[in-house]
Amino acid sequence: MNRTKLLTIVIIGLLILNLGILCILFLNKGHNDHPTGMPPRGEGPKKIIIEKLHFDPSQVSSYELLIDVHKKRTRELNDTSKILHKELYTLLNTAHPDTSKANELIRSIADKQMEVDHLNFNHFSDIKNLCKPEQIEYFNSLTEDLAELFGHKGPPPPHHK
Repeated sequence: MNRTKLLTIVIIGLLILNLGILCILFLNKGHNDHPTGMPPRGEGPKKIIIEKLHFDPSQVSSYELLIDVHKKRTRELNDTSKILHKELYTLLNTAHPDTSKANELIRSIADKQMEVDHLNFNHFSDIKNLCKPEQIEYFNSLTEDLAELFGHKGPPPPHHK
């Protein structure tokens, strides 16, 4: 078998393999194999909390108000954090970055993250306060899943200009 024929066979084999992988990925796209049986972040934490805590319609209404306030404040803190990060990394555009300014910005970023964590903690404390006595057991069970539901989101999406 000559070299050209061998390379052709290898390339055709790789194409078939790639198409097979793409088909598998495409066909499994709708399936949710999340290890805890919960939907991935963004696909229904609100629904999960309502179901796990067995909220009645009145509680759901109050919970939705809490969510609105929480989202607004979280967005504000995240926007401020983005501005601080941009300012921090802009320091790298100089030949000799101002390390004291960098340290000040890093402390400010850490303070914003601490505010986010306080905000989240208080948000869930408010949710707990919505619970009736018989729902506290459900809430305590939910707290074991909170880090997974609302923890670190992973790397940011790529920036398109």
